[in-house]
Amino acid sequence: VPDPSKIPMELTVAELSQRGQAQLDDYNYKAAEVYYDAIIQRYGTDLGALTSAEFEIAHIRIKQKKWDEAKPMLEAIVARYDETGGAGLPPEFLTLARNDLARIPVPKTEETK
Repeated sequence: VPDPSKIPMELTVAELSQRGQAQLDDYNYKAAEVYYDAIIQRYGTDLGALTSAEFEIAHIRIKQKKWDEAKPMLEAIVARYDETGGAGLPPEFLTLARNDLARIPVPKTEETK
């Protein structure tokens, strides 16, 4: 896992995202998350960059079947599209977040058991 303080400060959002994606491709979720966190820390005022990085982290939670962690993250992303400025966000993350939300199993209640 890369040391966040050792990630070069001059890396762009695209470069950080590529490094995160490369780690994801190797199933190294912890390392991928370090790069996506770096995007949030360094470029979090850019709503497009923030949304894509947050989606990637939520998607990692889906892959890990950590439904309780993924659900509020994904719901926050979907809600951001309904807010002022939401129309300016990359549209693909709204679709991807909705798709991931649909993958979360519905907890069985006493009535459905």
